Amino acid sequence: MHVRTTALATVAILAATLTACSNDRDDSKVGRTAGDSAPVANQPGESRASVRLVWSHTEKDDSGDTSVTYVARVSNPGNSLASVAIDARALDKTGTIVGSGQETLPNIPAHTTFDFLGTLGDSFTQLTGTPAKIDVTQAKDAFGRAGSVQQPMLTTSELKLKQGSRDDLLSNDPYAYDLTVKVTNSTHGDLKGMVTQQVILYNAAGKVVGGDRGSSDNAPDNLPAGMSYREQWTGIPAQGKATRAVYTVWAG
Repeated sequence: MHVRTTALATVAILAATLTACSNDRDDSKVGRTAGDSAPVANQPGESRASVRLVWSHTEKDDSGDTSVTYVARVSNPGNSLASVAIDARALDKTGTIVGSGQETLPNIPAHTTFDFLGTLGDSFTQLTGTPAKIDVTQAKDAFGRAGSVQQPMLTTSELKLKQGSRDDLLSNDPYAYDLTVKVTNSTHGDLKGMVTQQVILYNAAGKVVGGDRGSSDNAPDNLPAGMSYREQWTGIPAQGKATRAVYTVWAG
């Protein structure tokens, strides 16, 4: 069963035979997607990436707490891996910040785009006002003099997406989806400790309709290089009908 917590990470895409719908904010102009062939052994270089918001959704939970889910599209036009951090801010109608966070993304392969799903506000970090706009920008000098981080994407395969039961949702979204996926440690060393995982759902027009971040029922504490494990997620929320999922797991 899927639980909303932070946890290791890569990318997999599967087109499922489901129909399309709408979302709060989207952008269907998707470039080449960062995939399984990321050269994780290379040192990430200085980022020349661009960042833009392509989707956001605001909702309240059963306790009345407001949260915002957003998707930021990051493009790496360079010839090497990029290390990128983003600043996300929820602004009220006066332009005042009512919630914010800085996120470190996985290493993004050269000449690819990567969609990052983030959240602002929950029962633990409540927003201090009503969000009217989400602003996302690249965080400058986020890694100090080092200028980069090592957070390689892992390899995923055998992803299967199907419509699930709304009874499994932790939100009031109109659609729920389940998925299973195989994750392989494609780095050159053992992976120990936490990982970060996300799934983003798209409709037939290529627009974001939902997604989530969380932990797997079956993520090993120690994953040797070359070994694989299977994950299973239930209750992935969506605002519209999805036709495919992009699943990402990265170390860090």
